[in-house]
Amino acid sequence: MTIAGARAEARYALKQYPKLKRRQSENEQQITPVYGGTVVQRSATRVTENVALRTNLTEREENIISAVEFAIHMQSYYPNGNERLKMMEMVYFKRTHTLAGAAEVCHYSIDTVFRWNVEILTAVFVALKNKNL
Repeated sequence: MTIAGARAEARYALKQYPKLKRRQSENEQQITPVYGGTVVQRSATRVTENVALRTNLTEREENIISAVEFAIHMQSYYPNGNERLKMMEMVYFKRTHTLAGAAEVCHYSIDTVFRWNVEILTAVFVALKNKNL
């Protein structure tokens, strides 16, 4: 795969992450074990049915979630990790800024934010490829 293709795949994963996390949390909220004769919610009451319902996310979507969470975790090792996370949130999760706009908000040069972006995309792509082996 080319470098451009790898970055495009990582960008796609970062942009899909908020939607996938929302779906994952909705699934976890729906799946609450109910022990007893009365049903509190409209959900399955048996453990086997709960496990069957939990498989709403595909394996690829679960890999995307874990790869992006790995990249988020890796940012905590940098001294400016909070700014990196802020940049990720603005550019990929909320989609309110471009990289140049995020650089202005974080008070870093555009070159620095571009470098961060490449490092984040690389971390996501490597994590995605390691999951698919």
